[in-house]
Amino acid sequence: MKRALKSQLIQRFVAVIFLTSFISSLVGLFLINRWTVGQAQDRVSNALNSAREILNHRLENIKSSVYFSSFRTSIQRELGKKNRVFLKEILGGIRKESQLDLLTITDEKGNAVLRASNPEVWGDSVVQDPIIQEVLATQRPASSVEIFPYERIQKEGQDLARQCVIPFIDGPETRPRKGPAQGSALVLISASPILGEDGKLLGVLYGGEVLNRNYPLVDRVKDILYQNEKYRGKDIGVVTLFLKDIRISTNFKNEDGSRAIGTRVADEIFDKVLIAGEKSVGRAPVVHDWYVTAYEPVRNLKKENIGILAVGMLEQKFVDMRTEALFIFLGITLFGMVLSVLLANFSSRSVVKPIENLRKVSDQISQGDFSARVKAQSDNEIGELEKTFNLMASSLQERDKEIRRLNEQRLMRSEKLASIGRLAAGIAHEINNPLTSILTFSSLLLRKAEDWQRERLDIIVKETTRCREIVRGLLDFARQREPQKEVSDVNRIIEAALTLTRNQLAKASEKKIMVEKELEELPSIQVDANQILEVFVNILINALDAMPQKGTLKVTSRKLEAEPFIEIRLSDTGCGIPPENLAKIFDPFFTTKEAGKGTGLGLAVSHGIIERHNGTIDVESEVGRGTTFVIRLPLE
Repeated sequence: MKRALKSQLIQRFVAVIFLTSFISSLVGLFLINRWTVGQAQDRVSNALNSAREILNHRLENIKSSVYFSSFRTSIQRELGKKNRVFLKEILGGIRKESQLDLLTITDEKGNAVLRASNPEVWGDSVVQDPIIQEVLATQRPASSVEIFPYERIQKEGQDLARQCVIPFIDGPETRPRKGPAQGSALVLISASPILGEDGKLLGVLYGGEVLNRNYPLVDRVKDILYQNEKYRGKDIGVVTLFLKDIRISTNFKNEDGSRAIGTRVADEIFDKVLIAGEKSVGRAPVVHDWYVTAYEPVRNLKKENIGILAVGMLEQKFVDMRTEALFIFLGITLFGMVLSVLLANFSSRSVVKPIENLRKVSDQISQGDFSARVKAQSDNEIGELEKTFNLMASSLQERDKEIRRLNEQRLMRSEKLASIGRLAAGIAHEINNPLTSILTFSSLLLRKAEDWQRERLDIIVKETTRCREIVRGLLDFARQREPQKEVSDVNRIIEAALTLTRNQLAKASEKKIMVEKELEELPSIQVDANQILEVFVNILINALDAMPQKGTLKVTSRKLEAEPFIEIRLSDTGCGIPPENLAKIFDPFFTTKEAGKGTGLGLAVSHGIIERHNGTIDVESEVGRGTTFVIRLPLE
């Protein structure tokens, strides 16, 4: 027993510490994961906002350069003269100073007059560009991000055209795309009208920066956002620009060190950002690694989604943080388990020995030695338990004495009742036949008697009938016939009892006695219907006799939820039973009714019937408020 208890203590200590540590680990991992992922998502969201502001700032710089250049008198003068030589010199200086990839001047109809990046190509119309149309229509500056088709970017310069040619590289999560190469350009462009002194439109000056393979720009954005932080030799953060779904500029590198341009965005991001125009924050694959990323659409002047701006942070760092935290929690768990085994082994010594003593004394008490006691050896809870155990043993000893005394009294009562039953049966048999003869001859004489004789003969008949009823009651009490059980509906038996007492109920209605029934649907049970009917009739008649003026007779039935019994309650609001009589009401020949109105055997017989059905019959009564008989019959 000792070894088993010690093992159980150790196992339970270990189980508790393991469960607690396991839950703590899960909660800790969840919180760490939530915190790290939340921090990463907040950081990439902020980085995306910063990247957008950096691009907008660069666009504002281009806009400022183009806008202030459009006010130069020399440009206005030489444009009017169509002096391309002088314009080439002026625009070349502005382009170099402003670090623009392209800078072009047009006439008032939108025809190219001079391209600083490609002076040899001129005279073509650029009025199809939305931003040129906007400036020509409003004569106000405009700037945006636009797509230049390959043919258009070729006119701005062959070097720029070659910079924009990017091969497609399809991935497992991208849609197939036709075409050998991406030749269009994503351009930060700004245009401003050139007005003469009289306010007349002379032409348009536009300049821009090509974003295809614009590595200095994305690297500068990355350095500003992530301070060139690395993890396991890889950049912790990446910045990427997409033209539609094609990476055209990024600082993410392939394993060979080349920039991962030409790869395409996953379909899920494509649908959410380019199609739906929504911002996307979450984990996503970036070529060969997973990143915590943020994507948002890049829109042109017409608010069309023409590209994507994306930033990301390497997820591996956060995964490693989670893994490290998990191992820390697991280490704490293992340490706690080892410590709990040691503590359980030590604690069990002070627990098992007193429990062993309690077990031995319990065995002695179970064998009938109620004088056995435990010697208290400590002042803690176990010591209190030992003292309480000794008090319990003393109580059991006293209760055993009391039970023995009650059993002796009950045995004496049973023997007394048996003797009374045998005596009653003998007396009943002896006087039953003479009573029958008296009743028979008295009835015959009553038919032929004179009027002056009828009154006396009628008294003889009535009193003889009453004596015969008493004798019948004695016989019923003495016989204690075993019930002949069959499947019966208790509610039907109740209804039958009310029907049999209809005469008494009719008289009760004259006394303003109301009958209430609350009969629940009950399962059928095995009972002797005639005997149970006799019990109900006895109690109903007693209840009506207890209400001489007015009152309420209530009959309820229900199936008990917690016990396998059917309960029937028969209540009246009559005079009630005094406390000193409650213990005697089931004794034979005990009655509180007037002489001639009861034999005192009805409840004694009813008690015997219910006991032979393995049920119980109890009474609850309060003087002046009424009496309730509670009958419980077993379901099985």
